[in-house]
Amino acid sequence: MRSSSDCSKMAGPGTRNRHNQRRRQAKMADNPAVLDLNVRYFQDSTPADVPCREEHFIRREFRMSLPVEQTALVLVDLWNTHFIDSWIERAARVTREAIVPAIEMSRKAGLPVIHAPSPEVARQFPQSTRNPAAPAPPRGGADWPPPEFRSREGVYQAYQGPRSQPPGIGLHWDPISDGLTVSPAVEIRDEDVVITTGAELHEVLAERNVLHLIYAGFATNWCVLGRDYGIRAMARYGYNIVFLRDCTAGVEFPDTLDQLFVTEIAVREVEQQFGFSASNADFFESCRKVTERNAD
Repeated sequence: MRSSSDCSKMAGPGTRNRHNQRRRQAKMADNPAVLDLNVRYFQDSTPADVPCREEHFIRREFRMSLPVEQTALVLVDLWNTHFIDSWIERAARVTREAIVPAIEMSRKAGLPVIHAPSPEVARQFPQSTRNPAAPAPPRGGADWPPPEFRSREGVYQAYQGPRSQPPGIGLHWDPISDGLTVSPAVEIRDEDVVITTGAELHEVLAERNVLHLIYAGFATNWCVLGRDYGIRAMARYGYNIVFLRDCTAGVEFPDTLDQLFVTEIAVREVEQQFGFSASNADFFESCRKVTERNAD
C-alpha cells in the first residue's frame, strides 16, 4: 500500500495546484483579509479641559480595519466630457494619475468595483441590467410642488434656477451632451457593477453584505456629495464612508482656483460630518498588503 506521501509525490502539477488553492482558501476563510487603512477626520469637539471653540478644532488620524469582503470601491461620475473646459481637464488628469491606479489596486485586493456614472450613462452598459430591483419611490406628495412649478414653466418661469438664467449652461452643454459617457481611461469590466440610482446601489450593497464604501470621483462639491448615490445619501443609509481625497476634483470659483479651496472644503465636509478620508498612498499600501497575503 502506498503512503499518502507517495501519492503526493506521484500527483501531477494540476492536482498539487488545486490542493494548494484549497489550502489558501481555507486559510483565508479562517483569517479574512482586512484593509488596514490610515483614515483622517475633522473633530469639531474638544477635550473637557479645552473650550469648545472653532479655533480649537483639529484633524485627527487613526487606523481603521475594513474587512475586504464587506468593502467596495464606488466611482462617481467619471465622465469623458463636461461643459466646464478647465474642470474636465483637471478631472481627466486626476482620473489618469490617481483614480485608474486606485481601481487597479482595488481589483488586485479583491474589492468589487461599482460604477455610478449617472442614470443616462449607466444605461449605456449591460451591467446595469443585472442589479436587483430597487423599490419604487413613495408617491406621497408627488403632485406638490406642481409639475409646472418644478420645471419653472409658464407663470413660474421667473423663478428659474441659476443654471437656467441667461445665457444658461445649454449654450455649452447641449453641443456635447449626446457624447457623454465614461472616461476612456476607465475600463468597465464584465464583473463590475454599474448602478443608476442610490436606491439601486443600496440594494446591490445589501445583496453583497457590503458595509464600507470607499469613494472616488467627481465633482467633489457637486455629485460626489449630492447625488442620490453620493456620500451624503449613502451615509444616511448608515454605511461607513472613506473618501480617497487624492481621487477627486471640485468645481472651483475664480477666487478659489489657485488653491483648490472649494475641493478642500468639500473634503472637510466629509471628514466632519459623513465619514473619513484617506490618501492614495495609504490606500495603495493597504491594498498591496492584502494582495500579497492572498498570493501566499
